[in-house]
Amino acid sequence: KVVIWFQSPHFQILSFALGVLNRRYGSISVLGLTNVPPAANMKNKSLGVVIDKNDLKTLDYDIIIVSGQDTSLKPVLDESFALNLDVDKIVLDRTVCIPGFSMERYRKLRRSKLSILSQNCWGGLIYHSFGLQFLSPTINIYVADRDFLRLLDDPKSALDSELRFYSSKVDDASQRDYPIMTLGRSKLHMIHYDDAESARRKWEDRRLRINWYNLLVMMYTENALVLKQFDRLPFSKKICFVPFETDVDCAFHIPPELVRGRSFFEAV
Repeated sequence: KVVIWFQSPHFQILSFALGVLNRRYGSISVLGLTNVPPAANMKNKSLGVVIDKNDLKTLDYDIIIVSGQDTSLKPVLDESFALNLDVDKIVLDRTVCIPGFSMERYRKLRRSKLSILSQNCWGGLIYHSFGLQFLSPTINIYVADRDFLRLLDDPKSALDSELRFYSSKVDDASQRDYPIMTLGRSKLHMIHYDDAESARRKWEDRRLRINWYNLLVMMYTENALVLKQFDRLPFSKKICFVPFETDVDCAFHIPPELVRGRSFFEAV
C-alpha cells in the first residue's frame, strides 16, 4: 500500500518506480497523494485521492514514495519526524528504480550510516541516488591515483590535516575555474566548487560526519600496479573499477563495450 509524497510537479520517473514496486512485490495499491503541487494534482487524479499529511498518522500504508525532479529526502524526513511518522517507510522514486532494490535492503543501508571515501564524484552520486546524507568529505572532488593512495595510507591522520589552497585550474568540461587544495601530501581537485573557502567549509562539515565503523573506499585505475597497491590496503569494504580483466577480489571490470569511445574516467 503506497502513498505518493510530491516535492515538485516534475515526476518523470514516478510511473517507472511504481512499476518496479509492482514487479518486486507482486501488486501494489496507491492509496493517494500528499503534499500535492497544483500541476501534479491535475495530471494524477487517477492515482488516488489527496491525503492531508496529518492523516498519515493513522493511515495504514507500507511505503511513502517521494517524487519530484532532483529532490532531496532530508526535508521530507525532517517533516515526517515532526509529524511522528515512520521514516523507515519513506523512499525516493529514483531510489526505487535502482537495480536490485528492495525496501528491506534499503532500510538496512540507511540505518548503517555508510561513509564513502571516493576518488571522484562517484560517492556523491551514490549518496544522491539513495537519498542518503553525505557522511564523507570526498564529495564533488577528483584525486589522482597516487595522491588518493597516499591519503588512504593513513586516512584518519590525513583527514585531520588542514586543507590548504594550492592553485586554481580551469575545468575542461565547464570552462570554470575551480580550486586545487592540498591535504598533507595529496592534491584534491575541488572540481564542483567555485572558490577555496566554500570548498573548505563543505569539506570540514562533512569530515566531521565520517563513520569510521562503516567505511566503503572506492577508486578507479587503468594501471594494474595501482590496483595491487589498492588491494593491499586494510579496508574490509573497497572497490576499484578497472578496464581490464583481473582476479583481484576488490576489482570490478568495466568491459570495453560499456566505455564506448569515452575516456575510462567518464565511464566510471
